[in-house]
Amino acid sequence: MTAGAGAPAGGVPAGGLAAVVVAAAVWGTTGTATHFAPGVPAFVFGAVTFGIGGLVLAAAAGRGTVRAVAQRRTRGWALLGAVSLVVYAVAFYAALADAGVALGTTVAIGSSPVFAGLVEWVSDRRPVTRRWVAATLVSVAGMVVVTLARSEHSGDGAGSLAVGLGSALLAGLTYALYSWAVARGLQAATVDRTPSVSLPGGPGAEVVAAGLPNGRGLVGAVFGLAAVPLVVLVVVAGGPFLTEAGNWPVFLYLALVPTVLGHSLYAVGLRSVSASVATLVSLLEPVVAAVLAVLVVGEHLGAAGWSGIVLVVGGLALLAVPVRPAVPVRSARRARPR
Repeated sequence: MTAGAGAPAGGVPAGGLAAVVVAAAVWGTTGTATHFAPGVPAFVFGAVTFGIGGLVLAAAAGRGTVRAVAQRRTRGWALLGAVSLVVYAVAFYAALADAGVALGTTVAIGSSPVFAGLVEWVSDRRPVTRRWVAATLVSVAGMVVVTLARSEHSGDGAGSLAVGLGSALLAGLTYALYSWAVARGLQAATVDRTPSVSLPGGPGAEVVAAGLPNGRGLVGAVFGLAAVPLVVLVVVAGGPFLTEAGNWPVFLYLALVPTVLGHSLYAVGLRSVSASVATLVSLLEPVVAAVLAVLVVGEHLGAAGWSGIVLVVGGLALLAVPVRPAVPVRSARRARPR
């Protein structure tokens, strides 16, 4: 099977898109998992998830982790991704605490595809397409509806709400930066090693024909570097919760499934899918979380919530619909007899 096989013409490569979809699905199980460890602060979940999971990813990559840090062409991207992850973990859970779960999640996750498009536009001079803008607007609108349908009324002060919204926007920006740094690092990992080919996946779909052998090493480096301060944080501030044996099944699940498996698949997707598209597809996460909340936790999701799910799926479908390639004007003119 060739590198571009299975990718819809003018759309998104099917393999990379599927990897991001599965990653978003396992991320969506996080909220349901925390339900089985009541009383644990949100920041402890974040630090344990990225701390333990990061160490596992770094160890699994082995020498690749060391090479990604040692090599000049990938070191900067690994550091940027790691710093982005650390800030994201702190900012996201601060947003949940100050702005509430519904509003904090909505602004953080909903703003990430917008920030990703802006980052690519500013840094790579890569203009976003009208279809990406339309898909983003539809999916973000659906995600807002889903999240608000699950929300509970809370009385937050104006000052606390402002801090929470700022933290949520910072989380969205750092999540987009993490995605962009990994995507650029994956490309840099194979520079001058094998010839590259361009897949029919739109902006950012340039990958090497033979795959990215250093991809695991880069992901291991990003998460390994991010794990160090997060482990220190959870040991210093979350010690009492680490001594409760009943919390560890949840901790291990969060570390191994959403983090190790989810982000490994996400990195695979970034080999052929741009960061702006990947962050958009990751909006499936709150949809999965909403469905699991109804089926497992027992929350009620009314007509508004299900309408939001339809909007999110519709936006993602708009992104994946094949588009007929336009016929170049010059070619058409040359074909005319003179």
